[in-house]
Amino acid sequence: MQHSKLPAVLMTILAFLLVFNQWQLESLHQSMVGMNNSIMAQQTTDQQTAASPQESNDLVVLAQQILPRGVPPIYGAELGVSFDDPAAAIPILSRYEQDTRPNKLTGEKLERYIKIGQMTSCEFCCGAKTMVFPDGRKACGCAHSAAMRGVVAYLLDQYGDQATDQQILIEANKWKAVFFPGPTTQKFAATNGLITAPTQGLQQQVGGC
Repeated sequence: MQHSKLPAVLMTILAFLLVFNQWQLESLHQSMVGMNNSIMAQQTTDQQTAASPQESNDLVVLAQQILPRGVPPIYGAELGVSFDDPAAAIPILSRYEQDTRPNKLTGEKLERYIKIGQMTSCEFCCGAKTMVFPDGRKACGCAHSAAMRGVVAYLLDQYGDQATDQQILIEANKWKAVFFPGPTTQKFAATNGLITAPTQGLQQQVGGC
């Protein structure tokens, strides 16, 4: 009789183990879901923090969040320039502006050079409102403006069929930002209605005019 009860006991134990294992798997699954949700929430928080520099009242911290850093993709390596060393980049980039380059831009590229050059200026070191006049001549003789014009001309010459005017304009303005880190950060703060603490930690100008 004892032998006849053995299969029933084994079946009961097996059923219990199956239920227990299923419960463990479900608990593990819930734990993993909770962990993933926690990680995703933290990532979202990190992204929001990085995208919301207005939370800072320190211009140095704000500058670290909005100013470009590192080597610009493609042309940075080609020319040996980096946003981290803007002073060294000025004489390199200046060689490529229309007034200096041996192979002048012509036709559509020249038209685009003029169009882009009239959409921005060095702004913080002189009173020039644009980088070029309507005929393509430089509107400002400072080194910063020459470097910005050099970026525009180089990208039009080498990548004009790939880059839009807006993309090239953005690259020129990135260099303006690192040439004038203090004024750029202060303007960003004022434009976005931020209250920032005064600081002496940012240069007003990199390189001479």
